[in-house]
Amino acid sequence: MTLPRKILLNPGPATTTDTVKRAQVVPDICPREAEFGAVVAGVRADLLAVAGADPARQTAVLMAGSGTAAMEAAIGSLVPAAGRLLVLDNGAYGERAGRIAARLGVPATVWRVPWTERPDAAAFAARLDAADGPFTHACWVHHETTTGLLNPLTEYGAACRARGVVSIVDAMSSFAGLDLRWGAEPVDFCVSSANKCLQGMAGVAFVLGDRARIAAAAATERSYALGLARHEAALAAGQFPFTPPVQTVYALAQALRETLAETVAARAARYRACYETMLAGLTALGFEPLLPRALHSGLLTAFREPARPGFTFAGLHDFLYARGITIYPGKLPGTDTFRVANIGALEPADLAQAVAAVKLYLDGR
Repeated sequence: MTLPRKILLNPGPATTTDTVKRAQVVPDICPREAEFGAVVAGVRADLLAVAGADPARQTAVLMAGSGTAAMEAAIGSLVPAAGRLLVLDNGAYGERAGRIAARLGVPATVWRVPWTERPDAAAFAARLDAADGPFTHACWVHHETTTGLLNPLTEYGAACRARGVVSIVDAMSSFAGLDLRWGAEPVDFCVSSANKCLQGMAGVAFVLGDRARIAAAAATERSYALGLARHEAALAAGQFPFTPPVQTVYALAQALRETLAETVAARAARYRACYETMLAGLTALGFEPLLPRALHSGLLTAFREPARPGFTFAGLHDFLYARGITIYPGKLPGTDTFRVANIGALEPADLAQAVAAVKLYLDGR
């Protein structure tokens, strides 16, 4: 059976290949069997390979759930009661990290910055040195899909390393989408999920980082079900600690094979070409990006809604959706925006098709 192809321009779950979809159709299996354990081990090894990580020192901890579940696991497990976490809030997902810390009782300071701005490396370093520290951990979102803003990775990570601060990076929609070797970056932990730039299915997330630090987190875990050390210990023995989304794991295994075959560098270049096609097309139609181009991630772009008679986001969304194309509403308080992502199993021709459909809507057809 051939499924209709959808062009998803939301920031995940993203458009997937037919081979990833078909990978979910497997014989029923108990997830405690060695056969499934081998699939899990392969997924963990392939995640490290995609990240360019060192398997002797680093590990990929899988868990059932959304990326938010993995962020909660990281924040709730890694920061000890005697520690203090600095959270950069310059978007909805940085704000969410601060709320997670507050709900879990993690000692934290939330550094609120306007959501259309990013602190430079010097400002970030100065904030780490501020009097309300000392900070033992710092957390920021690499790609804030609130606006499409890309926060620094290497520079912030280096500032943390220079001070002995453990870094936790939300890489939800940048992991495997930008040409980075995460294992070589000065970052201690990155958190992501299967259904963004890895082009897998929603339901599996992971934390990638130092194996020894994760093992030590057994003494500081604040959650029974989302404890990193608990998950790592179970996975090392070949099993999830709790019932996994079996079919989603098979889909992730296929998605990782396809990622490694394409290479992260080639995928990043493909995404960039999709972005350039989309940005040129929509700006030619009169749409204004929210952010200056220097802040763009190249993975998602927020646009201001035009003051054009008859234009509504709902109308544009529904027109495109009827043609197999999905766009996403804005998330910036007080500003009317919509967002267009260009991740997933997409080609520049798909973005050109989307732009052409937007033109039809504007032309009233």
